[in-house]
Amino acid sequence: MESIEREFIIKINNQSVALPENNDEPRVHASLGPTSPAVFTLVEGYLKSSGWILGRALVEDRSLLPKKVFWFDEQHSDLGLIQKTRAVPDGESYVLEFAGAPLIAPDGLLLADLMRVL
Repeated sequence: MESIEREFIIKINNQSVALPENNDEPRVHASLGPTSPAVFTLVEGYLKSSGWILGRALVEDRSLLPKKVFWFDEQHSDLGLIQKTRAVPDGESYVLEFAGAPLIAPDGLLLADLMRVL
């Protein structure tokens, strides 16, 4: 599924994905945080929240190590350089696939785990 009509939050280990704090960079490594949770919509494969897009970069290293998940500034980012995200229904919720890989958050930083491809 490439779109979800209602708004939602993303939680990992009972912590919510946080919006980047006061950052002027066009791309920021996403993290979990104690601040207000990011409220998302999924529109045509892009996770959007408050002018940012959450996703993996199209160009990544070729290892099988977990890949960073970034916040991309929606106004200054080329959508062609951001991999799309899919939502797979799972009961009353969804499992998000970042190019087929689930989210993990060791040390609170968001990564896509290529070794656990869904």
